[in-house]
Amino acid sequence: MAGLMPLRAIGVASFLSRFPSYDGRGVIIGIMDTGLDAGLIGLQETSMGTAKLLDLRDFSREGLIELTPIAPSPNGVVDVGGVTVSGFGRLARLAPPPYYGGLFREQALGGMPAADVNGNGWGRDLLPVVVGRASDGWVVMTDTNGDGSLVDESPIRDYLVARETFSYRSGSQESGPITIAVNTSERDGFPQVIFYFDNDGHGSHVAGIAAGHRMFGVPGFDGVAPGAYLLGLKISNNSRGGTSVTGGILQAMNYAAVFAERRGLPLVLNLSFGTGAEIEGTASIDSLVNDFILKHPHILLVASAGNDGPGVSTVSQPATADYALSVCGLFPGVFLQTSDSGMVATPDVLGWWSSRGGEVAKPDVCAPGVAFSNVPPWRTGAEVSAGTSMASPQVAGAAALLVSALSQENRVVRAVDLKLSLSSTAAPVPSETAIDAGRGVPNVFRAYQWLQAAHQVGLYDIRSLPDGGNTSQASGAYRRNGFQGDADTIQRFVVTSVGGQPAAMLLLQSDVPWLRTPPSIDFSGTPVTVELTYDVNLVTQPGLYVGTVWARSASDTLAGALFGLTNTVIVPIPLEERYETLGSLRPGEIQRYFFNVKNGTAGMHVELELLGRAGSASLYVFEPNGQPYRGNNHIDIGPDTPHRLSLDIPANDLVAGVYELVVTSSRASSAAYRVGVEAPPIKVVRSGPNAAALVNTTDLEVKTRIHGRLVGSVRRDSIHGTGSGTSALSGTIPGWAGEIVIDLEVPGPLWSQLTDLGLSLVDTSGNLLHAGWIKYARGRMRIPVDVSWLGTPFEIEVLPGFAHMMPPQEWSGELGLAFMLDSPREIRLAGADTFTTLDVGPRDSVEIQIGSLPPDLRLPAGFSPLFEIFVDPTTGATTTAYIRGDAPVD
Repeated sequence: MAGLMPLRAIGVASFLSRFPSYDGRGVIIGIMDTGLDAGLIGLQETSMGTAKLLDLRDFSREGLIELTPIAPSPNGVVDVGGVTVSGFGRLARLAPPPYYGGLFREQALGGMPAADVNGNGWGRDLLPVVVGRASDGWVVMTDTNGDGSLVDESPIRDYLVARETFSYRSGSQESGPITIAVNTSERDGFPQVIFYFDNDGHGSHVAGIAAGHRMFGVPGFDGVAPGAYLLGLKISNNSRGGTSVTGGILQAMNYAAVFAERRGLPLVLNLSFGTGAEIEGTASIDSLVNDFILKHPHILLVASAGNDGPGVSTVSQPATADYALSVCGLFPGVFLQTSDSGMVATPDVLGWWSSRGGEVAKPDVCAPGVAFSNVPPWRTGAEVSAGTSMASPQVAGAAALLVSALSQENRVVRAVDLKLSLSSTAAPVPSETAIDAGRGVPNVFRAYQWLQAAHQVGLYDIRSLPDGGNTSQASGAYRRNGFQGDADTIQRFVVTSVGGQPAAMLLLQSDVPWLRTPPSIDFSGTPVTVELTYDVNLVTQPGLYVGTVWARSASDTLAGALFGLTNTVIVPIPLEERYETLGSLRPGEIQRYFFNVKNGTAGMHVELELLGRAGSASLYVFEPNGQPYRGNNHIDIGPDTPHRLSLDIPANDLVAGVYELVVTSSRASSAAYRVGVEAPPIKVVRSGPNAAALVNTTDLEVKTRIHGRLVGSVRRDSIHGTGSGTSALSGTIPGWAGEIVIDLEVPGPLWSQLTDLGLSLVDTSGNLLHAGWIKYARGRMRIPVDVSWLGTPFEIEVLPGFAHMMPPQEWSGELGLAFMLDSPREIRLAGADTFTTLDVGPRDSVEIQIGSLPPDLRLPAGFSPLFEIFVDPTTGATTTAYIRGDAPVD
């Protein structure tokens, strides 16, 4: 009633009030995610009273139980991995020998409280599991109440066979915090057992949005398609930081397709999951998703666009796949309303975090990206979640409503028809371009009317050719560094029919004056090259220009645009002298600035100042490949912060190319601001053992004040692996460490083959200290050090997840590991105690020596000291640089 499950934006409530039986019944929605908690009230039944969860299947192998043969004693006691459990006769009465046993290890399940599966406050329990084969298949028994006996336990079978679940509990608890299902299989007569669960909460939340019914036991508290079935497909391994594993996404898609086909039920897949794309549209997972959709033309795959916005060229893979329906996120106005606003409607705005396209003509549509939905009991308090992960199941649920409607009308609908019905009838998001919000916000009833009209449409493959400054290899034309000369006025696209019924004649229309197109093209099904022309005289001022040529069938113009040829041109500002400007933003508005940074630039200094006392604003920084700056990529400024803040990118991190800066206002108020950007005049480079050179990049003498600190120790190693096997780096966490910083870089061609790259920090006993993942080929992870880790031997495991199930291949990368001091130590520079002053002549350089290390500080073996050097010129921006030292010197 409060609207915190915001279904009005896409017209769900009005559609179901008109067609109450078209509520998703008879349709399966496959949720590829972190798992589903089968104990949640809102996931028990469809609107028809039938079981909602058809199957729960794990493709992450997080819950794999390593089994070995066991032999019970005559009195019914058995040792399972060092844990003794009695009452084995309960299993013996069901299943003859042989028997197998293993341990479910809490310590391998990620962080608390999810790792505490029995709710006893301790996350390192070893829970015995025994397995035998009964007349109806493999059965599993485990000590759920911790009393050391199986006498009072029930046998659990595969969820698909018996729909049985259990939970571990402690003391007098009736149930534990996590509901667990069992997957059993067999290889060469030996059982395989995987426990299925949601130890993140993300998948359960997503499932509630897509198809929850009577969530929390409240009548009418439903997701989009309360009548739909759910298929829980766990692809996320939380013990590896929430990453997918090699082939997991592909296996989940194929399993779902076979499952639905065998039951004669239509299927919609939702994938609220993704990683950053180095070059959008070129990843292996994109090709796999496209091939899957071509092979299964009646299965629509809906994917979240990602949360790396508001920078351009940030759509996650596989939402970058051509034939997937990628969804961006709106920030619903209901979440902005306060007690003062009463019943005044606050409009939805595009979420500042929602990823944008560029190299690809994505996203496709937008939906509310914030919702109140069900979560596992241990996750109570996190029922409201935000991101494109929440927008994607809205659209997947909408697709299920449409499929349900047509199925009840004895019609079969193809994925391409579903996708076009939702996109071609969408309402544009005001002031947003095609790479920000796609075609806009879909409406279920308008999409239903479109399908009722039985338009004949085809499926098209769009590829831009490498003309002029276009760097895209996918569905969009993308010039991040403007036009390359006067001759860069032509952009060609190749359009190929790959399915359906392509139109014989396509009418073309541009939506901006600087993009010119032929009025039409003849299309006979063979590849056709469309040549567009740019009027470069209309694209001269710095900024972002987006234009699309829309193609419609000449014989069926009411079908709307079948596809678009999207062109993105960025005209950057050369970062050669200080840039400063004033601006103002309406609530939720953004303003972009682009700067071309050359090789050898000393760094980038960015300032944001809020003018006046009202409102708040944020500034985001994006690297030339589109990824958020790997350091601190944004600053927030408002009434409770200083009204002027700065962000520095040191030369160590700077990448030549076009950086994007985005200033945003809050969703609730306007803001006036000043932004300043400049490159410092002095660059600091390592010049020898414990020495650095100050290089003047200008034609003027620069007077400087220099300050240095010892901030930690660092080492850099090459890492190598084969297939999805781990590559490990070991050592001991020093007693003075306050933070661990890991920089990981892998080659771009390797990254394009991956769906994930996980990093795990474990101790030598196998206890998981920290797990996370790297989102781009060059990534950084910061890990606060718990005091209990100090002096602990550790390993850093690098865990690649490949898109394909293929023969293992060798791979390599570079890993930088730094231990950072809680309190940096002052060091001497050029003979001075703390500060020194130096004059550096035009285009000249001056060398400085770095003093000795503090005698009480011992560095780990193989590590070098890491120095932070500040150079404060009398004119121009301050330089910050990190210099690796050598052996300590006096």
